[in-house]
Formats: sequence, C-alpha cells, structure tokens
Amino acid sequence: MVNQKGGVAKTTTAINLGAALAERGRNVLLVDVDPQANLTSGIGFVNKKKTIYAVMKKEVGFAEAIYPTGLEPEDWKGKIDIVPSHIELANAELEFSGEIGRETILKEAFEDAKERISGAGYDYVILDTNPSLGLLTVNALSLADSLIVPLEPSIFALDGMEHLTDVIRLVKRKINTKLRIRGILLTRVDGRTKIAEEFYDELKEVFGDKLFDTVIHQNVRLSEAQTEGLPINLYDEKASGTREYAALSEELISNE
Repeated sequence: MVNQKGGVAKTTTAINLGAALAERGRNVLLVDVDPQANLTSGIGFVNKKKTIYAVMKKEVGFAEAIYPTGLEPEDWKGKIDIVPSHIELANAELEFSGEIGRETILKEAFEDAKERISGAGYDYVILDTNPSLGLLTVNALSLADSLIVPLEPSIFALDGMEHLTDVIRLVKRKINTKLRIRGILLTRVDGRTKIAEEFYDELKEVFGDKLFDTVIHQNVRLSEAQTEGLPINLYDEKASGTREYAALSEELISNE
C-alpha cells in the first residue's frame, strides 16, 4: 500500500483487505512499515519488542518478528499474522541514512528469512507504508512485487501521482525490476455526490485496467472497527465496508 498523501485509507485497506483474503482461505502476513503503527493498533495488537524496527536494526530476524494476530474465527480457512511496528521506527530515516545499502535493508532481511517465511505458507504479504516517499517507503518498494495505490476523489489526488510514479520507475530501474502497480483503488468515496463518479471516469481514462472495479465508500463503521482493533468483517459483517473489501479481495484472487 503506497501513497505519499496521508488520509487515503492505506492502513484501512491493508487491514481489511488482509482480513477479507483470510476469510476466503488465503494466508496473509501484514507488515507494518509505518512509525505511527496504525496497522498494528488497528488490529488490536499489543506491541512486542520484536518489531520491524528491530528487524531493520538487525537485532532480530524477519521471521522472528512474525506474530499470530489470533483474529481468525473457526469458519475462516486462512490466517492473518503480523510483523508489528513501533514509534521507534521514526528514527530509521536518520539512523540508516548513512548506511551502505540502506534502500534494501528490509528486502535483505526478508530474503535471509525467505525459507522460513515460505514454510509458513503465506499467499499474500501486505506492507503498509507511511505517508511519504522517504527511506522506509523505498525499503518497502524494494521488497514488494506490486503496489496498490489508494486515491480519494479529490482535485488534489492526482497531484502527487506523477512524483510517485517517478519514484516507482527509479526503484524499478535501480533496485527492484519486478516492481509494478497492481492497481489504483478509489477510496473514501461520498456516495451522495457525483464527484466520485466523474473522478472514477477520469481515472479510468488515465489508468485503464489498472483501476480496480471496486470502490471503497466512506463508512463510519470502518473507523469504529479500527478503534475496536478489529477488521470490518469481524466488527460488522453487514457493513458496506465488509462487502466492498470482500469484492476487492475477489478481484485480487481472480487474478492469481
């Protein structure tokens, strides 16, 4: 999940897409690469010492920092695990700025633990990034296969896309040749206005089949669920957010 703009539902999407995939039988690993640790708190996870910050400092291995979330009810066929974050991660930009290979610290840690991670049977590893294009986000880009870019229907939403795509091209050329945009996701849509419909049509012209069919509407139940430390499908199975993230998960699964 990447977008240098804050408030576009990156964390909301990471949590609820992960839970929707797990409900449908996929094994999911959530990785919180944001110092705000909203993904970590958003699933009610209590911070441990083995965090993504400890992984990047090489104090623990990547696989050692994986914890079960314990969120899965008996009727789910998949699971959700997490590598948590902590506010200490805010030090990373300065702490690692002079380190050789600083852009690939996370990727190298993952590669070192790849055999153990593969043994856990994850179908998806979902990384939640902070709202910037700094060192932490570049580390996530160096590891990722593909990107989901949440965008809200605003006249300012496309302003940062050119810079983001420039960074993606640079990372792809110099660090991670397999990196691609998997899809653009329209979020925080107000169904009472026509602005979102017009914006969707504009995005479709620009991004074509890179634009997800699924649209995520504004829904107070999504905010309530995160406050309670639960994915929306466990908080309120009848909420529109539950249906929409289920539809998004189906879009991903259909392209496996």
